[in-house]
Amino acid sequence: MAKGAFFAVLAVATVLSASSAMAEMVGKYTLVSALPRPGATKILDNNRGTVWDVIYPPGMSTGMHRHPVDFVGVELVETMLKVTTPDGQERISPIHRGQIYMLPKGLTHIEENVIGKPQRNSILIELKDAGPHDYANTGKDASGFTAAGAKQVTDNNRVTLWDWTTGPTKTFYQTHDMYLVPMDAGTLTVAGDEPSRALPVANGQVIFLPGGHARMLQATGVRIAVVELK
Repeated sequence: MAKGAFFAVLAVATVLSASSAMAEMVGKYTLVSALPRPGATKILDNNRGTVWDVIYPPGMSTGMHRHPVDFVGVELVETMLKVTTPDGQERISPIHRGQIYMLPKGLTHIEENVIGKPQRNSILIELKDAGPHDYANTGKDASGFTAAGAKQVTDNNRVTLWDWTTGPTKTFYQTHDMYLVPMDAGTLTVAGDEPSRALPVANGQVIFLPGGHARMLQATGVRIAVVELK
């Protein structure tokens, strides 16, 4: 073999060896990126979070991935999901439209939409630590989101999650930044200490409302996931 060709082969082998060494393994699985990934579209990014609209074509595996940050999920479709953990254990569970949850940094798994079931569609919000976390209430209105027909789903040190189905809010002082994820088409009216706005909304749209304002929200006939960020 010519000297030049030998060194070319050696260089390629070194690169391949380095790439193999860099690939992180969990058990028998090679880790892939949690996000971005095929089927995931970034729809919003600010100093409080990165928002992804994610589809899961039936039968297509996400690959084994580890979530690098805490994240919130909102499910938009009724379907079935197979999850595989790093030890190889598999479970199949129903996914319900309107499920709202927060899962922790470090969660590691494979997800696969079950073949023959509707295509899963989720909104995933990767949480960031930047930005104000609390806004002092400078007015006379009650602090924090509250509404008739709103059910508190989760309250922890990162978020308060609400499933808001009916009824307008009273005027409240928004002490935390919020994401709103409508699950129906309709109109969201945002009023308060700023000019009133009527926003057309659709299933899976995401709206960010910065804190530090008096708000009154109304969305007749529209189910909305409310994410209060701490």
